[in-house]
Amino acid sequence: MKMTLKLISPKLFLTLLAAWGASAVAFAQGESATGTVSGVLNGSLYDYTITLNNTSGSVPIGSFWYSWTPTISPFFYLPSTPGSAGAPAGWTAGVVANSIQFSSSGTPLAPGQSIQFTYAASFSPAQLTGDAGYSYVYSGGIEGDAGAFVNIQTVPEPASRGLLTAGLLSLVLAGRRKLQKGAAA
Repeated sequence: MKMTLKLISPKLFLTLLAAWGASAVAFAQGESATGTVSGVLNGSLYDYTITLNNTSGSVPIGSFWYSWTPTISPFFYLPSTPGSAGAPAGWTAGVVANSIQFSSSGTPLAPGQSIQFTYAASFSPAQLTGDAGYSYVYSGGIEGDAGAFVNIQTVPEPASRGLLTAGLLSLVLAGRRKLQKGAAA
């Protein structure tokens, strides 16, 4: 009696190979986001708006810890503790030391979508320098998974943009006058 070793059928092998490849792709795709923060003076406080964009191809964002990272010391990066924080319907906001946690209490932020959060603080947008934008997003709850780093970029306050625009305009006009004087001579 001769025994033969039966190998895995080619169809089963290809199915297993496809499943392994799909799991590797799914594992490689995680949370991904970009964002901006801008502030305007309102009395003695600045009102800030954070716009968070989910740039992931397939992973929703279920929570966002603004101005905090799990691996870089000292963890909390805002210049001081914000006075209050707000989130749209279906999300909650909580101030934690010099950072803010935003969590979905309903539907997470879908890939390709954006959401806006707010907070009020005594520090100006000019003070949001260095690591202040260092933040983390998670597909589930705060620290419920490995998460992903996102650096929230500060947009200059409107007064700064106005001064910059006025300065550039004056440079253009001065250059134009110089050209006109040179042409007349």
